[in-house]
Amino acid sequence: MRMVATGFGDPDLPCGVRVEKITDSARSWNVVRDGVTLSPLRMTGGAGSFLMKFAPGSRSPAHSHPGGEEIYVISGTGRIDELTFGPGDLIYTPPGESHTLHAGSEVTIHVILPEAVVLTE
Repeated sequence: MRMVATGFGDPDLPCGVRVEKITDSARSWNVVRDGVTLSPLRMTGGAGSFLMKFAPGSRSPAHSHPGGEEIYVISGTGRIDELTFGPGDLIYTPPGESHTLHAGSEVTIHVILPEAVVLTE
């Protein structure tokens, strides 16, 4: 369920503040490739915020980031090219860089993209 609330009656919130909530049951998961799914949170034209899940041994398609990328690792372990990661890690990819994520275990990440990725494979 997507819910929109205004103000919440909190005196510290300015009048007209909009807050959106997307419940877990309302979130959709789209298959990216075998073992990889994506759930858009706030996306427009390939840019925005989303969750990704990777099955053990799966990988993302090779891709580049014209606008850069931020990844927060919610759970799991793996590597982005040769950089290893685990739960709680924040990974920043500067604009123009390319990589592939390889899941060593079941991985869930939160991704923020200022621009859409470009697939390179």
